[in-house]
Amino acid sequence: MTLLYRVIAPGEAAKIVDRDLHNAEFRVNTQSRPSARSVREARAAKATAEEEAHGAALINVGMLVTATVLEQQGLASAVAAIENLGPTARVNLRVAYNSQDSAFAAALPCGVWLPEHIRIPEAVREAL
Repeated sequence: MTLLYRVIAPGEAAKIVDRDLHNAEFRVNTQSRPSARSVREARAAKATAEEEAHGAALINVGMLVTATVLEQQGLASAVAAIENLGPTARVNLRVAYNSQDSAFAAALPCGVWLPEHIRIPEAVREAL
C-alpha cells in the first residue's frame, strides 16, 4: 500500500471546504430525523472549515494497493482479499484497468511523481 498526497491550493481549498460544509448542513437540516452519520459528517465538515480558516492546508489523498503472488493460482485469492478488505476499511477501491504497470511503478518507493508522467493535459485532469 502506498499513500499519495497533493496539497490543494488555498483558494481552491476554501471553495471545497465551504461546499462540503454547506452540503453536510443541508443533509442534516432537510431530514426530519437526521442519521448519526449525517450529524457526524456535519460536525466534521465544520471542524475542517474552522481548521482551514485558521490556515491549515487541505490535502488530496490517494492510495495504491498492490499484491504480488508467487503462482497464478494465488491471484484469485489475492484479488478477493483486497476486494473484501476495501469496504471493511470504508475505502473505495478501483482497478487500474490497462494501467497496472503504471500503478505498480507508482507504488514502488522510488519517487515516481504521477502527474509528471500523465499525457492528459492538466486542464482536462482538473475537470475530471
